[in-house]
Amino acid sequence: MAVKTDEVRDLAGFEAPEGFLVTSFYLDVNADEFPAPEHIMKAFDSLIHTAEDRRKDIEDGLSHDAEESLRGDLARLREWIKDWDRQDANGVAVFSCSASGLWEVFATPTVLKSEVSFEPRPQLAALAAFLSHTKPTAVLVTDKQHARIFTMKHGEVREWTDFEDFVPHRTEKGGWSQNRFQRRSDHWKQHHIDKADELVLKLEQHYPFDWLIIGAEDQDRNEITDRLHPYVKDRVVGYINVRIDAPEAEIVDEARHVREEAEEHLISDLIARIGEYAGAGGRGTIGLKDTLQAINEQKVHILLLQQGFEQAGTRCPECGMLYSGQLETCPACGGRVEYIDNIVDAAVQKSLELGSSVEVATEFEALEKIQCIGSVMYY
Repeated sequence: MAVKTDEVRDLAGFEAPEGFLVTSFYLDVNADEFPAPEHIMKAFDSLIHTAEDRRKDIEDGLSHDAEESLRGDLARLREWIKDWDRQDANGVAVFSCSASGLWEVFATPTVLKSEVSFEPRPQLAALAAFLSHTKPTAVLVTDKQHARIFTMKHGEVREWTDFEDFVPHRTEKGGWSQNRFQRRSDHWKQHHIDKADELVLKLEQHYPFDWLIIGAEDQDRNEITDRLHPYVKDRVVGYINVRIDAPEAEIVDEARHVREEAEEHLISDLIARIGEYAGAGGRGTIGLKDTLQAINEQKVHILLLQQGFEQAGTRCPECGMLYSGQLETCPACGGRVEYIDNIVDAAVQKSLELGSSVEVATEFEALEKIQCIGSVMYY
């Protein structure tokens, strides 16, 4: 199944029963490197072998039931891959905990690095970049008589409806009826726009989206935008120039360009806000150390990081605190900490668990100003 933000957030809140672990299984299945099913099976076999080795390494610390749960996860993975159809996916993530009945499969159009882990919670950091750059987006294309609405959500495109209103054409001829006819035409045009706007609001209520892109003639854009319900008006991020009868592929391609520009603007705006807030000693953090402290204190509203940024650190298994330095004991609870190869992934994971938004900059070295990671805090 495709990745949905609300389902990932629900999964972030899942925790295995005490003493049990969740299997997080990521597999790279991109067609360039793995063009045929037998190539995918070879990659799967290699990763499942790695998983078995890791399971054996940790089984001494597990109860019999917890060990059997992991064995069940890996057995189910072996059965699942036999019938799984890649279709257009380039990556797939599976989360399983046999002891509690957890089994979730997510396919992505972007490549995911093959890796496996056994932790008390599903490890979701690898999905953060994908979710950051595939925000649910609605596209309203309309003229005086017709409207078409599309949604672009995590790699899936759907056209929801099309409808037609009768709108009398404006007349250029003179005569006693011209003003009355034009008023009637304007009335029907406004009725059509109101109907299209109503449909957009109804769509958001049943199929939530973060951004809205409008396709309309230049002279109609302001009127359409102004008549939108305030709840969706603030989500307009740009406009496209396409004919109402344009092929879906053309409309979606134009909308994707607008969405990419909106993403760049969002990242730039966040960098500026973080710099301003941090400089004032307020609601912003710059760098890993201060950002981890804000995450530990559950203050992070938006976490911003550079894709590919990694750094070692330590985590306290007792209280869950994260630290950038290599400590021996946790400053918060005094417990023994564990070394983590990539504390940045742990920061993303904890942010998702806490319900924070996670934004990932893919442009190389875009976040040098904030030392590759920063945050906007609630307070």
